[in-house]
Amino acid sequence: MIKKYIILFGLLFSTPFINAQSSIDTLKADLDGIVVIGFQGNRSLLETPGSISFVKPEFISGFDNSSLVYGLNTIAGVRMEERAPGSYRIAIRGSSLRSPFGIRNIKVYWNNIPITEPTGSTFLNLLDPSNMQQLEIIKGPGGSLYGAGNGGVLLIDSTSPFQSDQLTSQTTVGSFGTFRYDLGYHDKLENGNISFKYSEVESDGYRDQSFLDRRVIEISGETEYLKGRKLAANVLYSELNYGIPGGLNETQFNEDPTQARGGPIGSVIQNASIKQESLLFGVVHNYQFTEKFSNEASAFGTFSDFENPFNFDYKIDSRKSGGFRSIYNYETNIGEITTKFTLGAEMQASSYASGNFQNNGGQPDSLNFDDELKVQSSLIFLNSQIDLPNDWFITAGISFNSLKYDINRLVATDIDDNGVTGRVIKDFDPQLIPRIGIAKKIAPRITAHASIGTGFSPPTIEEVRTNEGSINLNLEAETGINYEAGIRGNAFKGRLGFDVVAFFFKLDNSIIQQANPDPSRDTFVFRNAGKTDQKGLEVSANYILVDNFDGFLRRAQINTAYTFNKFEFEDYNTRSGDFSGNEMTGIPPHSLFTSLRIETTPGLYGNISHNFTDEIPLRDDNTIYSESFNLVQTKIGYRATFFRGVEADFYFGIDNLLDERYSLGYDINAFGGRYYQPAAERNWFLGIKLNYKLGN
Repeated sequence: MIKKYIILFGLLFSTPFINAQSSIDTLKADLDGIVVIGFQGNRSLLETPGSISFVKPEFISGFDNSSLVYGLNTIAGVRMEERAPGSYRIAIRGSSLRSPFGIRNIKVYWNNIPITEPTGSTFLNLLDPSNMQQLEIIKGPGGSLYGAGNGGVLLIDSTSPFQSDQLTSQTTVGSFGTFRYDLGYHDKLENGNISFKYSEVESDGYRDQSFLDRRVIEISGETEYLKGRKLAANVLYSELNYGIPGGLNETQFNEDPTQARGGPIGSVIQNASIKQESLLFGVVHNYQFTEKFSNEASAFGTFSDFENPFNFDYKIDSRKSGGFRSIYNYETNIGEITTKFTLGAEMQASSYASGNFQNNGGQPDSLNFDDELKVQSSLIFLNSQIDLPNDWFITAGISFNSLKYDINRLVATDIDDNGVTGRVIKDFDPQLIPRIGIAKKIAPRITAHASIGTGFSPPTIEEVRTNEGSINLNLEAETGINYEAGIRGNAFKGRLGFDVVAFFFKLDNSIIQQANPDPSRDTFVFRNAGKTDQKGLEVSANYILVDNFDGFLRRAQINTAYTFNKFEFEDYNTRSGDFSGNEMTGIPPHSLFTSLRIETTPGLYGNISHNFTDEIPLRDDNTIYSESFNLVQTKIGYRATFFRGVEADFYFGIDNLLDERYSLGYDINAFGGRYYQPAAERNWFLGIKLNYKLGN
């Protein structure tokens, strides 16, 4: 078996036409040239004290352009899971500990608009990769500026600069009945621009009941209507419907990984799935009052309808939310010291009408309970940025955070908490979240940095009010403190870029998920259960092997990202026992991503990547682990200009080249040993992308 892998890799790496995208992502480079928002700095990454990664479009859509999974899993310290097409979970430094589904513990912004609901949940699957042109990841608590979320912050930008009017079209087909189509129009105006994007994807999926059907429309524009005043508007409409095949036990996983969860209430019979229709809109206004004083203000809102037939119940929600965010910046020089002060606030409110029904063959049946839910969250923050002589950079900030849940149970039955109706309010204790970071350029292109910051993560409304009907007002917010130090830069005349960071995060009052004591409900309940110690090392590097604009082999680059995690339960008492000292569930101790990306002058390109994931503890008692796996993906293509202004890109790729049997996501502590969510066997895709430059 090992010999087969060696021969395969030898053939792949010796193929002269294997390459990458047209412009290859590089830390290289010039880290001075990478400007990040970070902690409201809008400055060079080399001058930013903190663990921040920047993902360019080439990596966001660097494989089959179907999801963020490939792009995020190229980043040290970040793990994105896709337990079925459209079903995502993201862990930044282990932040998904309490996520049986969905994205929690991470704050997400899209075009400067928070798309994380005030409840703390994010429906990232409503976005298509075409709605993400660049991505910035803050690893570790970002609460001093962004509020709740111990994991970190995702800052997504859907816009990209263009110099002329463009029309783009892309079509991809692949295994399991996959069809994908994208259409885009970008119009450059005298004082701004406007863009229209449409994308749709359909797939039967590798497993039974793992279908995906999504359509997304984005309209965005920006104009400088007066000198120093800019207005941007964004509208995103999304229709999403995907199946939930459910977890398998080890025997089922080995015998037939394509099957869905079976039985009289199996996933196919009950049509376990999620159907969601959502409209997001927002406006962002920038006003440069003076050379030193500016403001950025945004207002936003979301309307959505949500249906979730599950194996045991049927959930129907109607949701609406809205809010605003306003930031004032003042920059000034005090002698040789350059300073920037930021004062801001963010307010969000949401209202849900939420009913839970029995599921009768995929149709809602008798009502279990009916609730009205209201959520209010607020964030006030102050941040300072100080540039000292001799290349010292300091960032310090603090925020004040509040959150309130208002739950009004209108109808109840004996199945859900003894049929009790009425209104309850959970008003969480306000949280002060400070952070301080310092960076020093120890060489022209090398920076050392260190920071200390606290974070908090309150339970989501889905954890306070669970699917089986209980309302747990005793849940409190998780709190933690993060220490980190690192070094980043480039060497060998810019050919080698590197970023190394070590961190230690202590989490108190951690919220854990446990299977419902009543096996007939097969849902999770949550409770505060103690502390965790999370120590880690993250290493990212890239090396430019070839950089020869005039040669046949124009560019060749290796990228790698290694993550080491030593995450342990320090004080961890659950209903099932005391697991203090055990490894934290759901987190691999080691993971390694490596890719080779090449492009040639005639237009041939390709890439090959390898992702190793170590064995993962699946139970708190550490008696069951997953097997480690090696995921190899490859893509080749050809770019050419056929007519005046028409650029074409033809591509073909193979996912899971070694045909590994693995799970890209696990249900930890699952009842009945149903830990496994099998990923697809070896599969393929091919497509074409056309770009037509209008006018000039």
